[in-house]
Amino acid sequence: MTAATPTSSDSAPLRSSSTRTILIVVVAVIVLAGAAFVVYKLTHKRDTGQPPAVIATSIQKAVVAGDQATIDKFTTTQGRAELAAVKGKLAGFTFGSCAFIPSNVKTQLCVMTRPGGQLSLYVTNTNGKYLLNSARVGPAGLPPTPPPST
Repeated sequence: MTAATPTSSDSAPLRSSSTRTILIVVVAVIVLAGAAFVVYKLTHKRDTGQPPAVIATSIQKAVVAGDQATIDKFTTTQGRAELAAVKGKLAGFTFGSCAFIPSNVKTQLCVMTRPGGQLSLYVTNTNGKYLLNSARVGPAGLPPTPPPST
Protein backbone atom coordinates (compact mmCIF):
# COMPACT_ATOMS: atom_id res chain seq x y z
CA MET A 1 0.00 0.00 0.00
CA THR A 2 1.28 3.19 -0.99
CA ALA A 3 0.09 6.17 0.95
CA ALA A 4 -0.64 9.29 -0.92
CA THR A 5 1.88 11.64 0.51
CA PRO A 6 2.14 15.08 -0.89
CA THR A 7 5.29 15.74 -2.71
CA SER A 8 7.21 18.92 -2.38
CA SER A 9 5.97 20.05 -5.76
CA ASP A 10 2.32 19.70 -4.62
CA SER A 11 2.71 21.62 -1.35
CA ALA A 12 4.47 24.65 -2.82
CA PRO A 13 1.41 26.02 -4.64
CA LEU A 14 -0.70 25.41 -1.52
CA ARG A 15 1.61 27.48 0.67
CA SER A 16 1.78 30.28 -1.88
CA SER A 17 -2.00 30.42 -2.14
CA SER A 18 -2.55 30.48 1.64
CA THR A 19 0.14 33.13 2.10
CA ARG A 20 -1.48 35.26 -0.57
CA THR A 21 -4.90 34.89 1.09
CA ILE A 22 -3.51 35.88 4.48
CA LEU A 23 -1.80 38.90 2.94
CA ILE A 24 -5.02 40.00 1.22
CA VAL A 25 -6.99 39.67 4.48
CA VAL A 26 -4.39 41.71 6.43
CA VAL A 27 -4.34 44.46 3.80
CA ALA A 28 -8.16 44.54 3.73
CA VAL A 29 -8.33 44.90 7.52
CA ILE A 30 -5.79 47.75 7.45
CA VAL A 31 -7.69 49.54 4.67
CA LEU A 32 -11.01 49.16 6.53
CA ALA A 33 -9.47 50.45 9.78
CA GLY A 34 -8.02 53.45 7.93
CA ALA A 35 -11.36 54.19 6.27
CA ALA A 36 -13.16 53.94 9.63
CA PHE A 37 -10.66 56.38 11.17
CA VAL A 38 -11.17 58.88 8.34
CA VAL A 39 -14.96 58.65 8.66
CA TYR A 40 -14.69 59.16 12.43
CA LYS A 41 -12.49 62.24 12.05
CA LEU A 42 -14.82 63.75 9.45
CA THR A 43 -18.01 63.20 11.43
CA HIS A 44 -16.93 63.62 15.06
CA LYS A 45 -17.34 67.19 16.24
CA ARG A 46 -16.44 68.44 19.71
CA ASP A 47 -19.04 70.49 21.50
CA THR A 48 -17.63 74.00 21.41
CA GLY A 49 -20.68 75.60 22.92
CA GLN A 50 -22.22 78.80 21.64
CA PRO A 51 -20.34 81.20 19.35
CA PRO A 52 -19.00 84.39 21.01
CA ALA A 53 -21.63 86.65 19.40
CA VAL A 54 -24.46 84.57 20.85
CA ILE A 55 -22.80 84.51 24.27
CA ALA A 56 -22.31 88.29 24.26
CA THR A 57 -25.95 89.05 23.42
CA SER A 58 -27.23 86.38 25.84
CA ILE A 59 -25.17 87.79 28.70
CA GLN A 60 -26.23 91.38 28.04
CA LYS A 61 -29.91 90.35 27.98
CA ALA A 62 -29.47 88.16 31.08
CA VAL A 63 -27.89 90.97 33.09
CA VAL A 64 -30.68 93.38 32.16
CA ALA A 65 -33.34 90.74 33.00
CA GLY A 66 -31.55 89.58 36.18
CA ASP A 67 -31.16 85.98 34.92
CA GLN A 68 -28.36 84.73 37.18
CA ALA A 69 -28.47 81.15 35.81
CA THR A 70 -27.55 82.34 32.30
CA ILE A 71 -24.85 84.63 33.68
CA ASP A 72 -23.31 81.72 35.62
CA LYS A 73 -23.49 79.43 32.59
CA PHE A 74 -21.61 81.74 30.20
CA THR A 75 -19.06 83.52 32.47
CA THR A 76 -15.86 82.87 34.37
CA THR A 77 -15.43 84.02 37.97
CA GLN A 78 -13.67 87.20 36.83
CA GLY A 79 -16.40 87.85 34.25
CA ARG A 80 -19.12 87.52 36.89
CA ALA A 81 -17.34 90.01 39.15
CA GLU A 82 -16.98 92.56 36.35
CA LEU A 83 -20.62 92.13 35.30
CA ALA A 84 -21.73 92.75 38.88
CA ALA A 85 -19.79 96.04 38.85
CA VAL A 86 -21.58 97.29 35.70
CA LYS A 87 -24.96 95.67 36.38
CA GLY A 88 -27.17 98.76 36.18
CA LYS A 89 -25.44 100.17 33.09
CA LEU A 90 -26.19 97.53 30.44
CA ALA A 91 -29.67 98.46 29.20
CA GLY A 92 -30.11 99.68 25.63
CA PHE A 93 -27.00 98.21 24.03
CA THR A 94 -27.21 96.75 20.53
CA PHE A 95 -24.77 94.18 19.24
CA GLY A 96 -22.02 95.44 16.94
CA SER A 97 -19.47 92.74 16.14
CA CYS A 98 -16.98 90.20 17.51
CA ALA A 99 -13.38 89.86 16.37
CA PHE A 100 -10.25 88.12 17.59
CA ILE A 101 -7.89 90.40 19.47
CA PRO A 102 -4.36 90.44 18.05
CA SER A 103 -2.55 89.51 21.29
CA ASN A 104 -4.54 86.32 21.99
CA VAL A 105 -6.03 83.99 19.40
CA LYS A 106 -8.36 82.40 21.97
CA THR A 107 -10.08 85.67 22.92
CA GLN A 108 -12.65 87.62 20.94
CA LEU A 109 -13.70 91.17 21.68
CA CYS A 110 -17.44 91.65 21.23
CA VAL A 111 -18.56 95.27 21.05
CA MET A 112 -22.07 96.53 21.77
CA THR A 113 -23.03 100.17 21.44
CA ARG A 114 -25.73 102.66 22.36
CA PRO A 115 -25.81 106.42 22.08
CA GLY A 116 -23.18 107.69 24.49
CA GLY A 117 -21.69 104.36 25.48
CA GLN A 118 -19.89 101.22 24.43
CA LEU A 119 -19.84 97.77 26.06
CA SER A 120 -16.72 95.68 25.48
CA LEU A 121 -17.10 91.98 26.26
CA TYR A 122 -14.00 89.75 26.13
CA VAL A 123 -15.08 86.18 25.36
CA THR A 124 -12.32 83.59 25.85
CA ASN A 125 -12.14 79.96 24.72
CA THR A 126 -11.75 78.16 28.05
CA ASN A 127 -11.51 74.36 27.99
CA GLY A 128 -13.10 74.17 24.55
CA LYS A 129 -16.05 76.49 25.27
CA TYR A 130 -16.37 80.25 24.96
CA LEU A 131 -17.02 82.08 28.26
CA LEU A 132 -17.17 85.78 29.13
CA ASN A 133 -13.93 86.73 30.86
CA SER A 134 -14.19 90.52 31.07
CA ALA A 135 -16.82 93.25 30.66
CA ARG A 136 -16.17 96.97 30.43
CA VAL A 137 -18.51 99.89 29.84
CA GLY A 138 -17.03 103.10 28.50
CA PRO A 139 -17.91 106.18 26.51
CA ALA A 140 -18.71 105.76 22.86
CA GLY A 141 -15.84 106.10 20.48
CA LEU A 142 -15.26 109.52 19.03
CA PRO A 143 -15.87 110.02 15.34
CA PRO A 144 -12.71 109.87 13.29
CA THR A 145 -10.97 113.16 12.85
CA PRO A 146 -10.37 114.31 9.30
CA PRO A 147 -6.78 114.65 8.14
CA PRO A 148 -5.36 118.16 8.46
CA SER A 149 -5.84 120.28 5.36
CA THR A 150 -2.84 122.11 3.97
